[in-house]
Amino acid sequence: MKKYFSMNKKIILALSLLGILTFQNCKDGKDPEPEPITAPLITLPTAIKNVDGILMAISTFTKANSVDLIVGSAHAVFFKNKNPLIKVETSNLKINTKLCTRSHDTLYFYSASASEPKGIEYKSQILWQSTATPDVPAINDNDGSGMPNIPVVPEFLNMSVSQDKAINWVSSYGGDSIIFIVKGPLATYKRTFNNTISSHTIPLAEIAKIGKGAASIQIINYKLITKTVGTKTYAFLKQVIGNCTKVTITP
Repeated sequence: MKKYFSMNKKIILALSLLGILTFQNCKDGKDPEPEPITAPLITLPTAIKNVDGILMAISTFTKANSVDLIVGSAHAVFFKNKNPLIKVETSNLKINTKLCTRSHDTLYFYSASASEPKGIEYKSQILWQSTATPDVPAINDNDGSGMPNIPVVPEFLNMSVSQDKAINWVSSYGGDSIIFIVKGPLATYKRTFNNTISSHTIPLAEIAKIGKGAASIQIINYKLITKTVGTKTYAFLKQVIGNCTKVTITP
């Protein structure tokens, strides 16, 4: 009989502890915080100034296993009183009828996905649409002039800190300017050229500053058009990016 009561006490104690833990979990348990939505990083020309917002159509060219890949994306942002530090919301922003996503810091973007690995295939139309909000008028802008020419970059690129490196991207036609960027372990090398330039030689001293190891190159051909929509002024930007992520800098 004593053994029976002792066993019962153990069972009751175990159930009591389980009840306490369950109660605490119910009391203290919280749904996990959703992951913030972050827009991809972009490069903006310094020529964009004194506007109420920026709407950017982007095509990125890379090579993978000797195959040319072009992926289309989009990026937009709207400002309060032309102040880039104060972002405002629009509604139902679409690029070529595809709905953009709003990030946690009020940037709008559309990017490739598993179901749409090529993203937006820009051809002869770049169509931005949105419905009006108190801060952003309704937008219905159809650019039928197409994208600038693609800066063609190799799949692999080797550079040495002991010699200059010439890089050719074939064409800068159709754009206002070219932004040339090399990102390395120690520094970033950046230059801007007019649309008649389609090659550049990086001096060995600059390559040494970038640092030995893995690096990447972006060559951006862009076209900028400023338009008035209602009472607002927006920068409509078309960017075509030649992107090489397999750059090696050796001694």
